[in-house]
Amino acid sequence: MSSIIASVRDRLRDDAAEWRLAGWQVAAIALAPVVVALSGIVAFPFRGIYAVLANEDGVVEWLQFGILLVLIGTYAILARRLWRADRRGLAVFYALCSLAALFIAGEEISWGQRILGFATPDGLDALNAQGETNLHNIGLVTKVFNLVVVGLCALAILFPILRWTGWRATARTMAGYVVVPPLALIPAFAFPFAHRMIRLGLFPEVGERISKYAEFAELSFYFGLLVFAWLAIRAVRGRWDAPDASTSEPSAGDPAAITVDRSR
Repeated sequence: MSSIIASVRDRLRDDAAEWRLAGWQVAAIALAPVVVALSGIVAFPFRGIYAVLANEDGVVEWLQFGILLVLIGTYAILARRLWRADRRGLAVFYALCSLAALFIAGEEISWGQRILGFATPDGLDALNAQGETNLHNIGLVTKVFNLVVVGLCALAILFPILRWTGWRATARTMAGYVVVPPLALIPAFAFPFAHRMIRLGLFPEVGERISKYAEFAELSFYFGLLVFAWLAIRAVRGRWDAPDASTSEPSAGDPAAITVDRSR
């Protein structure tokens, strides 16, 4: 058991070195989703506090919206840098991610319906579970969205583990930095993954107050996406300054040039 613990500790240290993260940064990134999850649990018995946090236009929803707004620009910056680095496929992917974040941000606030006070179109009102101007509360769309989130979370958990098991001997490339998250972000994606798997598999029908706990899981998911995007930008910064960025070796100042001891 001690050897397993030591191995995990070494892998966490190696991963932090690759991402140039200090110990306190790793701890902050890993603990943030735990705090989010616990805040919903602690607040649940207190109806008024829980409503302020989890209801429509509550604190958690507006935090989600704020993160998504930042994520729109962050993905656009990452797409631009990847394009300049001649990673055109990845650049297009993150440009689409920026547009997706814009769409989801609009959906989160029902495209400003509650702020502007306009009515839900009749056809949409009949389909939408909450009677609002959005698509993600329509039966089939909700299921698809949940499955997409579960799939993304599963990959975001699996890839970092594979990085330090099956892919351990392989040096991380630029593509690796923008596709494989750091180990510290596993809790951010494990929380929404576990929440949705439990809801979809065991408790598909629950009361409204319990269903509102999904807002905390979504906040953790968006937090994970934003931190990963920020770290990816930091990791690939300066790669296109080389005459041929698509084939150049990492410079001494490039995170890809960091070497770690994989013999442990």
